[in-house]
Amino acid sequence: MSECWLYKAFHCMAPADKLLYVGISDTPSDRMNQHGRDKWWWHLVDRIEWFKMESREKAASFESSHIVSLKPLFNKHQSTLTSGAVLCGCLELIAYTFEHCPLCHSACRYSKVEWDIRFLCTADIGQEFDSHCFEVRMSCGSLHSHVKWTQLIPIDVLCHCKTTMPESVLDDLWLTAESNGEVSEDIPELRAPTLAELFSSLRDDSVTPQHLLIEAK
Repeated sequence: MSECWLYKAFHCMAPADKLLYVGISDTPSDRMNQHGRDKWWWHLVDRIEWFKMESREKAASFESSHIVSLKPLFNKHQSTLTSGAVLCGCLELIAYTFEHCPLCHSACRYSKVEWDIRFLCTADIGQEFDSHCFEVRMSCGSLHSHVKWTQLIPIDVLCHCKTTMPESVLDDLWLTAESNGEVSEDIPELRAPTLAELFSSLRDDSVTPQHLLIEAK
């Protein structure tokens, strides 16, 4: 029996790194080069853990159990994750790695955004494409109360982050999740105000129109 290696690939995040993939290989360097060529997400890998196994059979057994129990984001074979769950995982990566969030900038002075992915839905906003709706929380430091706002976010906007998440990947995940019934169309309005419109009256620090704010739970 020849030795084999089990490996786990992570994207470094806080408070815990995101597990992207679990695999096995008899020739680790060749396997890493292969992933670099055929895995679009390989550039997201920041850290790899290696475990030396006494046989390929034992490595394969560990690989299967880890895929089922740890639910790595990009394993397909034996994975129990739905397309909606993979899409949410991709959105978590995007949320963590945004350097210049277009949502924050559209809100003028708001400098922080916290994604809280509780649901996925679509909305026709009168353009050539549907927007995809996620719940986000926004704040501008200590100047104003925390705000919870449902913002319409087109998929192509999500691809501006430094993770370089291909729009086609997110689109395919979205369509599959939609066909599986994981995407809802239950939203309060088809055309919500933009954040710039919503907070345009907050230029006076002493005035915070409470009727515009939805306090975060």
